[in-house]
Amino acid sequence: MSQLRRLLKDQQGNVAVISALMLLPMLILAGGATDIARYEAFRAQLQDGVDRAVLASASLTQQKSVESTAAEYLKSVDFIDDVELEFDYEVALNSRAVTITATYNMATAFLPLIGIETVPIVAVASAAERRPKLEISLMLDMSGSMLESNPTRISLLRPAAKQFIDTMITADTAPYTSISIVPYAGSVNPGSVAFGLLGTTRRHNYSSCIEFNHTNNVDYGTGMVPFNLRAQVPHFTENHVGRANATLQWAYCPNEATSITYLSNDAAALKARVDSIQLHDGTGTGVATNWGFLLLDPSAQPFISRMAMAGQLPMRFSNRPAAFDDTETLKVIVLMTDGNISAQRRPKANLYDFPRNPEGKDSNVNYQTDASASTSLRRVCQIAKEKGVIVFTIGFYTNNADLTTCASSPSHFYNVTGTGISLAFMSIAKSIQNLKLTQ
Repeated sequence: MSQLRRLLKDQQGNVAVISALMLLPMLILAGGATDIARYEAFRAQLQDGVDRAVLASASLTQQKSVESTAAEYLKSVDFIDDVELEFDYEVALNSRAVTITATYNMATAFLPLIGIETVPIVAVASAAERRPKLEISLMLDMSGSMLESNPTRISLLRPAAKQFIDTMITADTAPYTSISIVPYAGSVNPGSVAFGLLGTTRRHNYSSCIEFNHTNNVDYGTGMVPFNLRAQVPHFTENHVGRANATLQWAYCPNEATSITYLSNDAAALKARVDSIQLHDGTGTGVATNWGFLLLDPSAQPFISRMAMAGQLPMRFSNRPAAFDDTETLKVIVLMTDGNISAQRRPKANLYDFPRNPEGKDSNVNYQTDASASTSLRRVCQIAKEKGVIVFTIGFYTNNADLTTCASSPSHFYNVTGTGISLAFMSIAKSIQNLKLTQ
């Protein structure tokens, strides 16, 4: 009995027993830490590869498929052969959105002691690049004053406008970028084809300008106009009497060579048009801006579709203009002028035969005063901005108050002379590109 009590009181060897019991947990903890460190290293490598792969795959300049692009960028992952990849993507003409999910089951070294043979590592990354569709209306002043200065203003405008076109329309952007050129003098000529499609009664064949109803600005900033109820502008001159200039056409309504160019993505054709349009009399900035806005207004879509069917613009743009609230589309007005807006002058007798005798100021009266025309211009600009259209204005040798009011902000107005016209157009092009990136 005493020997049994001594045996029970004897504590020698307890440390060894306790140590033996603690060995397995300590081994699991130390080994588990190693497996966790390996997990983090594998995860970081996999995530880095997936991040780079998804960015490359979502680039709009990428010509390869999402899968093949990702495979190229994931080669750097040492264990990629054992990684399961899942792709979710949407690729459109002007957008690419890609999500890549990579799953790797990492074999553990110590955790199998507690039944954990593998640990799943999941790396997910998403990227998207989107270039909004771009609709631009470019209004260019072709009034006689563009022959002033040395070098002449028109000789400075043409290369500046063409550089703008080259910047905005490239091989990458052409599929979703359209530019309408609205050259203007006293009025705007929509072109003979458009004139016929709009349903206005033709009274003469010298030009194709159409009257806007300026009473209470009925036709300004209101979208598509009921042109079948509007009259053709008479063909007339005012300031040519006793003056000769081989480079200036004296008609208030521009001729066919100086008519609107509709929704084009052909940079070469647009630049050729800039070179070919001719100078005329008057400065109908309000009329021009109304046409420019109309070509961005979705109410004009049926007309644009008919124009596409008539071969006047690419069929790919037959569904334009897009809705104002279309988040995929950026609409821009660029208005350039070198002087104050002028009154809308018309022959006293509203005659449609041409030439008339006599021609000149004494034979014409105001159809719309310059003050009223200025009000019409400002109304169009106000409504355009309310609809989300970005409005840039260029005062070339003029600090016209209408232009500062019309622009989307003070920084959207450019007051320039000489070669500054080129800098203005390039600055506008850069601003549009920045806007595209933030849409």
